[in-house]
Amino acid sequence: MLVIPGNHDIYDGWARSFSGIEERRVAQISPADWKEIFSASYDLAASQEPGSLSYSVNLNPHWRLLLLDSNLYSSQFSYTHPMTSGAIDDGERRWLSQELVEAKRLGQDVMHHNLYSHNSVVHDGFKLNNAGEIVQLLSQYPVRCAFSGHIHAQHIMSGWVPVPEVVSSCFAESDQGYGIVELTANSLSYRHHAFDIDNFLTAEEKKLPPFADFHAYLKEVFDKSNNLLLLKGAAKDLPEAAEMLKKMHWGFFTGQSYKSEAEIAAIYESSAYRTLLAAMPSMKSYISSLYESTQSSQKLYLTW
Repeated sequence: MLVIPGNHDIYDGWARSFSGIEERRVAQISPADWKEIFSASYDLAASQEPGSLSYSVNLNPHWRLLLLDSNLYSSQFSYTHPMTSGAIDDGERRWLSQELVEAKRLGQDVMHHNLYSHNSVVHDGFKLNNAGEIVQLLSQYPVRCAFSGHIHAQHIMSGWVPVPEVVSSCFAESDQGYGIVELTANSLSYRHHAFDIDNFLTAEEKKLPPFADFHAYLKEVFDKSNNLLLLKGAAKDLPEAAEMLKKMHWGFFTGQSYKSEAEIAAIYESSAYRTLLAAMPSMKSYISSLYESTQSSQKLYLTW
């Protein structure tokens, strides 16, 4: 297992333990703690960047994996919320440049923050602050694909961007998405999957809530989050419109928002959509952004 931190991992002022409805502050993880906890990952490093948690691993003679720490976090115990935005600082950029020169082979890049805006309306803090510089650097070398997360949505951009990027959905929510990547010397294939927890439960555990139907439970939790959003708008009293918005969100976050022109037209012509816009006209551009995908976000196949 090869890991990199996300923006909630290092010196997170929100770190808590829970007992019923009671919550308590707990010890926070430092960069040194992270390396100790995940020492099995760092033991495989071909190189480590001394000023961050970035490192590289040679997967085989053809592939070097570059794992970049794109997070902005405190250097000591924090009492504030974690930073949403991220960047690759000067030290990491110099190290990354050296890694790219040294590798002179095919490569992959993995980090938490995104290279591109994967939604035209909701994107502040999700794309690297210095994304333009990093994309320009990566595109000078045979970096075949970048992998990231952070936005909790499954989304792929490829073909019209300098470096293809796969953004993986959040494993802790929605469909428990993960990806399988297969590599050869001249190809890369990626496919999104939903984790099936049943394969890891005993017969007795499967009878216990919420494991009796865990994906239905995750959908229920997801819908509750949507309900909180709807309570802020006029759609809360419009069940048909509210259900449509929930379906739109589920499709976007699970990577199923790529639709044909006819399918999108049918959505916009539906009574539920018209009712939703009449109640919340400011949502029009946001809803449109959920259907911006120009390709499937479930799979990707690259050759060179």
